[in-house]
Amino acid sequence: MTPSQMLSWAAPWAAALLGLAALWIWADRLLPERGADTAVIVEPSDCDLAARACTTPLPSGGTLRVAIEPRPIRHLEPLNVEVTFSEQDPEWVEIDLSGVEMFMGYHRPRLERVAQGQYRGEAVLPACTGEQMTWAATVLPEGAADRAEARFHFVTRRTPVGGT
Repeated sequence: MTPSQMLSWAAPWAAALLGLAALWIWADRLLPERGADTAVIVEPSDCDLAARACTTPLPSGGTLRVAIEPRPIRHLEPLNVEVTFSEQDPEWVEIDLSGVEMFMGYHRPRLERVAQGQYRGEAVLPACTGEQMTWAATVLPEGAADRAEARFHFVTRRTPVGGT
């Protein structure tokens, strides 16, 4: 093999390796890190929002209380949501309501600040054809998913037609 043939064979491989190295460096610098900077989300297993308001300590300090009424929590009916922080005071809060067993669409109502650390708003859960559905309510200060610190679970049950 002549030197020019070796060069024409090696040049594309060298360019490909350089391209891969550049992609690796670019991805490492621009993509979000996983690990130490990832938000810690507490999920208290001893509280059911369908039964009562829930309070949990937060990793950043203080506590968070979440209440959804009226109870029982039902689909397609207006729900009053209240969130109270003991030590945080974001300008506003969103609460992400997502189905645990299946995707139920995006439901992220914005709660308005009514007092220092206290937020209220309204939400409506979509219809569910199953007998019961497990939901996760994740509190998002100022709508930022990377600032989420608490997720609460609750179960809704289908109301029979004409039932209460």
